[in-house]
Amino acid sequence: MSIISRIRHFIPPYAVFPLFLTLLWNQAVYCGARIIAAGFPHYDLTTSFDRLIPVVPFFTSIYFLAFPFWAAGYILCVRISRNQAMTLLCGDFMAKGICLVFFLLLPTTNIRPEISEQGIWEALLLWLYKTDSPDNLFPSIHCLVSWLCFAGMRRQPTVPLPCQAAALLMALLVFLSTLFTRQHVIADVLGAIVIGEACYRIASIPRVRDCYDRIVSAFVFRQNKKSRKKEAISVESHSTT
Repeated sequence: MSIISRIRHFIPPYAVFPLFLTLLWNQAVYCGARIIAAGFPHYDLTTSFDRLIPVVPFFTSIYFLAFPFWAAGYILCVRISRNQAMTLLCGDFMAKGICLVFFLLLPTTNIRPEISEQGIWEALLLWLYKTDSPDNLFPSIHCLVSWLCFAGMRRQPTVPLPCQAAALLMALLVFLSTLFTRQHVIADVLGAIVIGEACYRIASIPRVRDCYDRIVSAFVFRQNKKSRKKEAISVESHSTT
């Protein structure tokens, strides 16, 4: 089975391009904001209560497990139905747009703790600190996407209750991981939940969801039309020769 066939097996055709667009938009927002706001003054939202939260290096594992959780969660959600897929992905698109506004207008940073102990989790946490600079913190995209994974499964009859509960539990663990690794502060987590939930609810409005669906579908149709035209020209040129 080819890679494309495997993708089609797990991801419905109507969701392939929107999922790709979601990934592309995420990278554009995160990396683009980091480049643009590099010279801007950054603000530290750390409170005295945040400073009381201990560093627990083990939670670095949860922080990294968030990535496969998102992939599995989004694929499961888009398989529910076309409407549910467009609701989730439209909500994601709007939420990331709001993140971009905050990243540019309210750039945030924090001071990371010194890690003196040596161990597997400590080494992994130090590696995280070296590879991920402390910016683009409010709201936390880690928490935002994790909450959307749960929201997309919530109260869906086709998703077993244990799966919904597991998604909620994993989202909560990701929230804790961002705090126990000092990647984020409480404000970042709360902001992500509020923005994610608000955008998901807005995207649940049929007119909003259907508008996103039409825009994405129109783009895919245009690309397919161009592709078919190129194929026709190629076939015609071969037949004439």
